Amino acid sequence: MTAPTTNDHAPQLARYGNALTGLAAGDAWGYQVEFRKYAAMPAYPVPAPAAEWIVSDDTQMTLALHDALVEVTDFDDIPAVTDSIVRHFVLWQLDPDNTRAPGRACMGSLSNLRAGARWYDADGAHESAGCGAVMRLVPAAFAPEPYWRGLTALQAVITHKHPRAIVPALLLADAIRHAPERHGRFLEHALAEAERIFDGVSEWLADPYLAEVLAPYRGDVSSVLVDGLNDDVVDILMAAAEALDRLKQIAPAEYGDPCAGIGEGWESASAIALGLLTADLATTPEDQKIMPPTGVWGGPESLGWAATSNGDSDSIACIAGALVGAAQTGPDYWLAAGLTPRFERRYTAEIEAASTLLPGAAAPR
Repeated sequence: MTAPTTNDHAPQLARYGNALTGLAAGDAWGYQVEFRKYAAMPAYPVPAPAAEWIVSDDTQMTLALHDALVEVTDFDDIPAVTDSIVRHFVLWQLDPDNTRAPGRACMGSLSNLRAGARWYDADGAHESAGCGAVMRLVPAAFAPEPYWRGLTALQAVITHKHPRAIVPALLLADAIRHAPERHGRFLEHALAEAERIFDGVSEWLADPYLAEVLAPYRGDVSSVLVDGLNDDVVDILMAAAEALDRLKQIAPAEYGDPCAGIGEGWESASAIALGLLTADLATTPEDQKIMPPTGVWGGPESLGWAATSNGDSDSIACIAGALVGAAQTGPDYWLAAGLTPRFERRYTAEIEAASTLLPGAAAPR
């Protein structure tokens, strides 16, 4: 297994901590209004939680995936990795704290797996493209080469066995993994990767670990990737890119509902599109830093806007927070940006502990 080198360990660990904190902060910010329609929002944008920051299943499952991946000593042993993820997801399912609107696909799939099914069985994971496949994937995105794509797909299919869950998960993991180089152009890179998949030249098509993970589901990786982009997924990403061009020209106070014209984030494609859009608006490309666009909120403010949506507010904001955090290579980005979320004691401790250990870092080199 390839573990992070000494030279890149510190900035990678800082990025991981920033991503986890941003994810949890966006989750808690949006969870306040998760099922509230845009027209009924208490303010525009929704303010940060005034008291304790209560996280939802998005943060809980992210931490479960982290715990699963850090205990694995050999990612080449896919059955063992699968067992670890399933075990930690089931622990989450049975946790007394799991009272925060958990997804039906997640809960149903895990009930099937607890009963003895395998994720790829007909009675295993649900054929769902819901956003549960993408909101929790940050630990997989930070796993070492050559495993991160396969692990991203694996954590998705364990509960969401659908190409439209797998491919958006891969696009989001790719954005998170390469965030320092891509910030401000997340949607541009996602659309470019989609084009490479359609043209048959994407390196994902030749990823042997990804192919091995997906083999029980479908032997042809190409068909999974193409099917995962069909049925309007690229149209959703294009709509977000068009919204980005429009929003850059106006003041943030005029942005309006993030979901308008894109989707509501309840499924994976629109959830990542909205997260990428928010992160693009919150991070300025390197060649535009001297003269930034008219719009653009900073990282903390962008979480408030992402949460002020007509759709799945906590998942949209948590994805945006993960992306913005992952783009920052210095430690304690959110604190430096003026955001000091006060999570519940349990999750404060778990986020802090997870931020000290990258998935794969403790494995043999």
